[in-house]
Amino acid sequence: MALTPDGTQLIAADFGAQNIYLLDSDIGTGTSIAVGGVAGYANPGPVRVAATSTQNVFVGLSAESGSSGACASCLGQVNLMANPPTIQPASQPEIASLSGAPLVQSNGNGSLVFVAFANAPGGPLALWNSSSPNQFSTFTANDTATDLAAASDGTMLALQANGTTEIRGADLSLASVPTNPELLQIPGHNQVPGVTLHPSGSLIYQPFLTGPAGNAGVNGGIDILDAHSGVLRLRLPLPQQLMTDVDGLHGSFLAIDENSQRLFAITSKDGTAQNAGVTIVALANVPLGIGTLTPSNGPVAGGITLTIRGSGFQSGTTAAIGGKSATVTFIDMNTLAVVTPALRAGAQRVTITNPDGESVSLDAAYTAN
Repeated sequence: MALTPDGTQLIAADFGAQNIYLLDSDIGTGTSIAVGGVAGYANPGPVRVAATSTQNVFVGLSAESGSSGACASCLGQVNLMANPPTIQPASQPEIASLSGAPLVQSNGNGSLVFVAFANAPGGPLALWNSSSPNQFSTFTANDTATDLAAASDGTMLALQANGTTEIRGADLSLASVPTNPELLQIPGHNQVPGVTLHPSGSLIYQPFLTGPAGNAGVNGGIDILDAHSGVLRLRLPLPQQLMTDVDGLHGSFLAIDENSQRLFAITSKDGTAQNAGVTIVALANVPLGIGTLTPSNGPVAGGITLTIRGSGFQSGTTAAIGGKSATVTFIDMNTLAVVTPALRAGAQRVTITNPDGESVSLDAAYTAN
């Protein structure tokens, strides 16, 4: 599912019925759009949707079995302003040659849509931008992506690919591959579709199972990791298994709210759909993290106001840049305004500390020049 940026419509993909549903989020009524099949594919249907700020919805289609050829039309788009809305293949020439079932994910305001074509040669990624709505940017990533998440800010995305989690920047280039040996300390640790990023990109929310899905005694959990270093910040055990009967293309079993303080997981006591429900986790405190700094460079004389986006900020949070204290204004739990001190030239470590002593640092986060 995807919510339009203005919050007026919920877009739901129904693979089995080969439909997309447009639901009024206030009164619960809506319309359906018949997607139908994709030429040459057996049992195709819509699996992922991404709503945009231009009243378009991108649709990723997939097939359950066999194909007689490459699927160059498995990325579709719906014009919500048409009456009635209809689906057609995304016509941009940059992606016309890309084949395979695409993963799609938009940022919070719908100005960006990230696309991963795991089955296409070179494992390419693509980026749609509302400022140039008739074209895509493409990037050869050599990724076999199985899951995709984007920060609401649009500053970075997370991919489950090549057996690990990758963090990529808004330009699709590889930023980091966070790793942590603590993730391997659970015997039978299995990742679950639904990798999610904090809106600022500071934290990764990674759902997992303690063993094979559907087995007795197996439980679910969510690891919260620092997106830059991979440090495990918090492990949340769940009372039930996460649903895992399909892959990340056909289903995602974890969502978070705009502050990442409430987590919503689709769970089941025995891993079966008939016993599925929703588990809600409310965090007393979101782990402290640093996402982005804007601007990321400034004069050595200081006096520049930075906007630091991150997580878990509190009233009274302090900051140091290059080991020197900086003046901080608390905006909200995800945003600080920080005035830079005088600094030596070069890359600077930024450290954020909460009143309770929790602290996090990011090397080379700011450059004085």
